[in-house]
This record gives sequence, structure tokens and C-alpha cells, in this order.
Amino acid sequence: MSETRSTRVLIIGSGPAGYTAAVYASRALLEPVLLQGIQPGGQLTITTEVENWPSVIETQGPELMQQFEAHAKAVGTEIIADHVHKLDLSQRPFVATCDSGTTWLADSV
Repeated sequence: MSETRSTRVLIIGSGPAGYTAAVYASRALLEPVLLQGIQPGGQLTITTEVENWPSVIETQGPELMQQFEAHAKAVGTEIIADHVHKLDLSQRPFVATCDSGTTWLADSV
């Protein structure tokens, strides 16, 4: 089903950078929407030992990304399992077209 939705902040991708952006945008009361992409959690979900993450001596990549997702949800980020296959940044609002048929209009991407 095709639908058009709007958001102030659309975050594409759910690796560490995406989830970090989501946390700070939520804390700024911007009500962000995060689209997870084709690999929710990014490359860290296929990484075993992570030994260089600030304040964490050692963890597993999938576990770290579960914590990122839980944090983003806890502060109010809407997280959606979808993949952007077309992004138009030539006009405002920006337009992201997803595999699900949803079109996003966003003030910021």
C-alpha cells in the first residue's frame, strides 16, 4: 500500500551513526524517524568482538547494536524496518521513496 508521511528529521540507516543521530534528535524534541535499511544495526551486527567502544571494555557487535536500538526507542525515536531506494535532495521537503511503497517528506535527512 502506498502512503505519504512527513517528518522533521528522517534518519536513513541504523548503524552507530544513525542511532546516535536518532538519540540526539529525540533529545532535541525533533521526533525523528529512523529507517533501518536492509541490514538493521549495520555492519556491527556481523562483527564479533568490539574492544574499542568508549566506556565498554569488550562486547559483541550484535549486542551493542541492540543497546543502541533500545536507547533510541527509549528516548522516543520511531524506528521502521524499511529501505530507501530513491532519495531526492533537489527540493524541500526532501523526498525519500521506500521499498514498502511509503514516500517520506522530510525537512532534514
